[in-house]
Amino acid sequence: MKNLASLFLLIFTSTLVFAQETWSFEDCVAYALDNNINVSQSKLNIEYAANNVLQNKMDLYTPNINVNVTEGFNFGNSVDPLTYQFIRQSTNSTTLGMFIDFSLFQGMSRMMNLKASALELSATQFDQMELENSTKLQLANHYLNAMLAKEALQISQEQKILTLNQYNNTLELVRVGVLAKGDQYEVEAQMANDEVNLINAENTLESALNQIKFVLQLNPFQAFDIVGLGEQDIEVEFSWTDLAVLSENAVNILPNVKSAELRQKAAAYQLKVAKGSLSPTISVSGYLGSNYFSASQKQVGETSVTAPVGFVSGSNDLVFATFQQPVFGDQSFGMQVGDNFNQNVRINLNIPIFGKWQRMIAIDNAKLGIMQSEYELKTKQNSLNQDVFTAQTSLKAAVKQFTANKKNLDAATVAYSYAEEKFKFGVINTYEFETVKNRLVTAQTSLAQAKFEYMFRKAIVQFYETGDLTF
Repeated sequence: MKNLASLFLLIFTSTLVFAQETWSFEDCVAYALDNNINVSQSKLNIEYAANNVLQNKMDLYTPNINVNVTEGFNFGNSVDPLTYQFIRQSTNSTTLGMFIDFSLFQGMSRMMNLKASALELSATQFDQMELENSTKLQLANHYLNAMLAKEALQISQEQKILTLNQYNNTLELVRVGVLAKGDQYEVEAQMANDEVNLINAENTLESALNQIKFVLQLNPFQAFDIVGLGEQDIEVEFSWTDLAVLSENAVNILPNVKSAELRQKAAAYQLKVAKGSLSPTISVSGYLGSNYFSASQKQVGETSVTAPVGFVSGSNDLVFATFQQPVFGDQSFGMQVGDNFNQNVRINLNIPIFGKWQRMIAIDNAKLGIMQSEYELKTKQNSLNQDVFTAQTSLKAAVKQFTANKKNLDAATVAYSYAEEKFKFGVINTYEFETVKNRLVTAQTSLAQAKFEYMFRKAIVQFYETGDLTF
């Protein structure tokens, strides 16, 4: 029981420690690149492409080598494969062979295929970088939304405090008869409304944090928080990079267009591969082999044999002669394999004449592949240029919006201070004071939105300019 209690205490303590942990944007990016499922799946494409390059290298530089062993059984009459003599018994045979084949020339198809696969590998690596950048941008958007939600929550909390102070002042003014009882009810209604706004702000923050956890592939029930902006001042910059320069930087730094450029080159090599199929092919092949036959026999000696060879002339008397007759015995497996060992080398020339039009169709498809790669390249270039233009335009709009909202907040703050003094002395009623206060809250919220919009747009422009995503 004591051990169980200790275990619960350890889990509870660990939970508290993690609950207090806050994630910076850099922490989120590092974790996402290691754990996001889409990023992890994309890494497999690089391994597939690398395997294709290795396979094409092996096809170009190494031969095909195969070893064959065949064991056969014959339960009737058979023929000796060496002497071609008829054998009236059940036999078994073993055939051993090693085949070697190496292509010397295939119209440079294999070399072109290797170059195309190497370019495809590089393009796939750029695809991986592009996906990682897309994940960073997605995280930046969610992270700044969560920061905005935290600031909105803080505004709601401050609004609740202001209303509480107003309520205390109203009670005092009602007590001394400066304000009517209805003003107290107005403030109480505002306090209830503030409570609703606070709950909505908390829910918005929780939803924004869940969006980050989803990208990070974290448990949705896991405690999670981010680093807020705090009291950091925002410096608005008015220096703009020329759009043409910014677009050129994006093309040179980011992987978006590079992958399409490499695939266009790979498509050109694939056309050469297809055209190479029309040329003759030259290959060299070799064979090393031997065999064993269970009924095979070999001369192991001689014996003297006396036998009649005819008749004495003019009589029926037999004439006998003595001669040497060979004696045969079974051959062992090792002896037969050694004696029957054979080898050959062939040079093969194959000239394609007609292949059901498959080669010509492959060439046409390769040409279409080049056209498709050109369209994809133009699409990538246009998309990146459009993104750069949108980022620059959105940043300019964000700067104007931030500047205007900051002026609005300054004016609303002064108006609130003036109205607060007037309210304390009963010069204005609760409704008038609430109107000024709500205008201040609206200005605070609008400035917060403009601030984070500016931070996001500025980060995007810097990303296209330098390749780094920070704020």
